[in-house]
Amino acid sequence: MKRLSVVFGLSVVLNVDAGVRPESSTDGTVRWEQKGNRSDNFNGSTLNTKLWNNAPKSLNVGAWTFDENNAYVKDGKLNIKATQETHTRSFHDSCWDGQAGGSVKLTQRELFYKSGAVQTYADGVYGYYEASIKGVDIFPGLSPAFWLYSDGHPYKDKGSGKGQYVDYSEIDIVELQQADWRSPTDVDGISDMDHNLHARVEENGRIVWKRPKPNPETQLLHYSAPFDPSKGFHTYAVENRKDKILWYVDGKLIGSKPNTWWHRPMHVIFSMGLRRHLIKYNSRCQRADPNPDNIVSDGFPERATMQVDYVKTWEALPSIWFSELSGVDKQTFNTNKPASFTINYHAGSHYFVEKSKLNGVTLQLIEKNAKGKFIRLVESVEDNSTTSESKKYGGKTSLTLSFSDVTPSANLPEGHYYTLLASFSSSNGSVVYPIKRSPHITVQK
Repeated sequence: MKRLSVVFGLSVVLNVDAGVRPESSTDGTVRWEQKGNRSDNFNGSTLNTKLWNNAPKSLNVGAWTFDENNAYVKDGKLNIKATQETHTRSFHDSCWDGQAGGSVKLTQRELFYKSGAVQTYADGVYGYYEASIKGVDIFPGLSPAFWLYSDGHPYKDKGSGKGQYVDYSEIDIVELQQADWRSPTDVDGISDMDHNLHARVEENGRIVWKRPKPNPETQLLHYSAPFDPSKGFHTYAVENRKDKILWYVDGKLIGSKPNTWWHRPMHVIFSMGLRRHLIKYNSRCQRADPNPDNIVSDGFPERATMQVDYVKTWEALPSIWFSELSGVDKQTFNTNKPASFTINYHAGSHYFVEKSKLNGVTLQLIEKNAKGKFIRLVESVEDNSTTSESKKYGGKTSLTLSFSDVTPSANLPEGHYYTLLASFSSSNGSVVYPIKRSPHITVQK
């Protein structure tokens, strides 16, 4: 559908974070704004305790202890180590009598390992989270992890899951070296990693867990990397969008899932958990317990220390761009043949494409003079489906321009030329244009 309307003079979203972007993003595409309260280069001599909560007490589990001494900054890296330290700790045990889900009793438990965990005080929902991480030499037994999780139960917002109450939400950006098993004969190697989703939601008046393995299509993402994560630093990232969640390893998209329940504010956390054979699964209590039959001290903590070079958190600003600008710029098109153009758009972490000044993603053919001044709008086409619920948060569209009524470039006044402009109306009240210069084209008979 053609729509001849001029959109110049409206506000434009600026690129406030030029030159700093996620590894998976390229110049001239999505505009990013870095969030300092959840980003750290670890360049100081000590852990920034204004940013990080070291060994948060709420995270302590029953199979090992998170200790402040096991997370520290050295030589520009966050180090999280596991140590073999036999100790006793109080434990709120709901399975003290061997029956899961019973009354809670405070007991003393003998544990054999300590590890580290740091969590940002600040939290957030939508955005892009990326870190450069090196794993550990000891395998199996330990799992370096980078994840997001919510706290505060019960949660005040009853609509955090698009109408369904969500008591807890967790996005595993990466869990390395878990040595998990897909079947009795299929055990993960050191290069296998997991990027999963967990939630606790209300169903039929009860709070129930939603775990990855029972729901693989919507919550489980397993990836076999072409490298050993213990041998060097690699980047692991996730983008949490209102419509879907996307995971990246070394800037490569490895999978995505629909965003059903992950709309709660979540903290950024790095931790290292224990895995088999250093802990064992207690089926009666449905939990991991200490394993007194396999206490290993060799290599701890020298070979049991994960490292993080940096963590960066961005929020996307409304953005639009041509898929292949080089394939469009300075091209020649014929008046007797329509042409299609692929346009990408990201509505931004907190916004969407709306019907206001424009009715969806729009492509316009514009005439300008030698000084680059707007002369007239020649042709316009739009895709109003990009304002629908399934498409308004981001994606791509193909728009076709007809050049049949367009004056050939050779017949324009001297110095005049044609340019293509992509745009959309954002729910933030602005009209969004590309970061890069719009392509110039030639029209001929």
